[in-house]
Amino acid sequence: MMKERTELRREDEMISEYNVRSVRIETRRVVARSHDRSAAGEGGTAVGEVRVKVKLTNAGDEILVGRGLLAADKVRSYETDALVDTGAVKSVLPIEVAQQLGLAIVGRTRAKFAKDSAEDVDITEVVGIGINGRRTTEETLVLGSEVLIGQTVLETLDLFVDPINRRLIPNPEHPDQPVINIK
Repeated sequence: MMKERTELRREDEMISEYNVRSVRIETRRVVARSHDRSAAGEGGTAVGEVRVKVKLTNAGDEILVGRGLLAADKVRSYETDALVDTGAVKSVLPIEVAQQLGLAIVGRTRAKFAKDSAEDVDITEVVGIGINGRRTTEETLVLGSEVLIGQTVLETLDLFVDPINRRLIPNPEHPDQPVINIK
């Protein structure tokens, strides 16, 4: 555990030294064969991609509604089945989805992929993300051709990945609402 902290510290120092924001995006789509009981679980069921219904909204529109400056039916939204990617830190939207939501680009960052290639990508303004009756907001990366849900959304919504049943489930310790750890 101490080694992990040291490595993180070195990475943070390197980031601040070059004044570059860096986000690691790793796609891990594990598919276990049904005969591989160690990866598939006791029942021998194949493990695969986890997809979840997600509702994305323009959080800026929602703020305007709250201030009485926009009608509620004018909030731009987008619903889709998104890939849950536990290897991705941040969530990802294709450019077409970001445009449909009317999201402004607020910056750029370096995204590092599983095969160690890297690319500078756009960052959107805040997006509302609703999954399984829970909601959060965050900036997203603009990249690729499908919506990816990353670790920060899963942590904030207090959702666990159930790879055997290919779904997200609420943290059993907090089934009614998300609980966010402060320290």
